[in-house]
Formats: sequence, C-alpha cells, structure tokens
Amino acid sequence: MKPPRSFGARPHLRYRPEVIKCLWCGTGLVYSHSVWAKWVQSLDRIEHVTNLGYRCPAPECPGRGAVFRSARAEARQVKGSTYGVDVIAHIGALRFGQHHTRTEIWHHLNTETAVQISDRHVQNLLETYLALLRASQQDLAALLAPTIAEHGGLIVSLDGLQPEQGNDQLWVVRDVWSGTVLGAANLQQASAPMLVPLLQPIRTAGLPVLGVVSDAQESIRLAVAEVFPDVPHQLCQYHALREAAKPLWEADRHLLVEMKKELRGLRDVEERTRRPTEPEPTDPTSTVILDTVLALRQVVRERGTLPFDFAGLRSMEALDDLGASLDRCLEKGSSPASPACES
Repeated sequence: MKPPRSFGARPHLRYRPEVIKCLWCGTGLVYSHSVWAKWVQSLDRIEHVTNLGYRCPAPECPGRGAVFRSARAEARQVKGSTYGVDVIAHIGALRFGQHHTRTEIWHHLNTETAVQISDRHVQNLLETYLALLRASQQDLAALLAPTIAEHGGLIVSLDGLQPEQGNDQLWVVRDVWSGTVLGAANLQQASAPMLVPLLQPIRTAGLPVLGVVSDAQESIRLAVAEVFPDVPHQLCQYHALREAAKPLWEADRHLLVEMKKELRGLRDVEERTRRPTEPEPTDPTSTVILDTVLALRQVVRERGTLPFDFAGLRSMEALDDLGASLDRCLEKGSSPASPACES
C-alpha cells in the first residue's frame, strides 16, 4: 500500500459554507462532518485544506438531509486530485499555448513553482484540463449568443495538429468570428467517423452555421458533409495559397542554394585578411572586409515561410545593397595601403 504523501509543516485551512442559514426554513446551519480533507498544491503554495459540511438542525425541515459545503474550497481543486485548478490551467496553457513538451512542463513546475509532481502525472493533469475545457463549453447557445446576434450565425473552422511525432493529434473546432473554442479532442487518427462527434454538438445545439472553413483533407470534407450537408464549405485560403506557391517556393530554395555555392570562398578571404599575430584587425581596410564577410554569411542564412515569404529574393536584395555599399566605398577612394588591401 502506498504511504500517504507528507509535505511537512504547512498551513491548515478550514472552509465553512458561504450560506449560514437553511435555504428551506431559514434555520441557522450547524456543523455536521468534514466533506473532504486533503493536501492542495497550488502554483505558489501547498496547504492542507478541509471542506466542512453543515446541515440544518430542524427535524421538520424538508432539506434536513442536504449538506452545505464551501464553494471557495470546491473551486480550488478537482475531485480526486491534490492539485489546484490553477496548476491544471497552467499546464494546459504551457502545452497548448506555448507548445511545451510534457517533460518541459514537468521541469518548469518542479523548478519554478511550489508544485511537486512526476513526469507521468503531468499527462494525467493534461487530460483533466481537456475534460474541464469541454465541460465549460457545454452551453454553446448562451456562450455564442452575442456573436450570433451580431453576425447572424457562426463560421466554423476545424483543424488538427500533432505536437509530437507518434502522439495523439489535437483537433480543435472554433468559431472564426469570436475565436471561441467549440470543441477539442485528442484523436489517434483523423478519420471521418472520429471527426463527426466533434462537429455534432454544434448541430445538436441548434446553432446557425453560415459556413465551414478547413483544409482540403478528405476526412474533414466527409465529416462536414455528413453533419452540415447544406452549409457552404470553403477551403482555407492559407492552405490553398501554400499549395499554389510550392513551385515558386522550390525555385526560391534553389536560388538560395546557388548563392551559397557562389559564396563558398568567404572563408579563404577571411583567413587571408586576418593576421596571425592580431586576433582582430586594426587597419580600416581589414575591418571593412571582415564586416562584409560577416554580412554575406548572414544573408545566406535567411529562412522563408510559405506561401509568399521567399528567402532567396530577400537574399538577392540584400546582396544588391551590399554591392552598392562596396561600390560607394570604392568611388570614395581607398584607405592607406595595407596587406589586407593588397590581398
């Protein structure tokens, strides 16, 4: 049997119900028993918390069997867990907001907070976070009423990502207008039968859907056609432009490779410019040459992103600027002769 965890000398807190009188007869409540008592780990402290239960003492009261407990105590933790809600929310933010791995989250909690937790239990709390997220979004009609009133309906987007190779995929359904998450789930595979349950609650709630936006993945198209057969389904413009720009992207990458080949002699120029007895040059000509070599190296390290951020074109423009700068230096005249200038 696993021994109970002990945290040493820590504060002990006891919470009483916020309600002090019976809701049925108005009689003052009296203490009955401890509803629960356990350690609660928050981000900044660890405390032993007891939630005290109170009952109505009146024998004839119809609510005599009801147990009143503290809402503040319940809001600090999740049933069956010794970790505070703030810890669970923080783990969810690190995982899905900052894309930290489970090990990175575990290291962060153990080094930068008061939480004591194992690597494996981080995964358990991630699943708790997803369950809380889903439970908080059950009343979709009330949540989206302002957006529906303003726009006349929702535009639903559906997309998934796989944070780590070999792990489950995280699929998220959200409203484009407000950014509200309508559903989320970890799926082992993104087949149409697995995606339909993500979209079905929106239709069940009777929410007006003006359109759906997604990439061209076949399973998504089949799932949308099954749940929203009469709703326009538009392919995401970013995905469409990315596919259209791929031939240009490949040509741009080839251009950058050719530039790197042309600049392979930079190391020889740098070695001839530097003097064996002087780590850093002291004459103006050598300084200009080494600065130019450094600038050229930075130029060919450019990285682009699809669809229209082409690194090769940016590098060509930077090379033109460097060439123009050197031409202006030559027009102004050379500095006093030096070994670097002769080489």
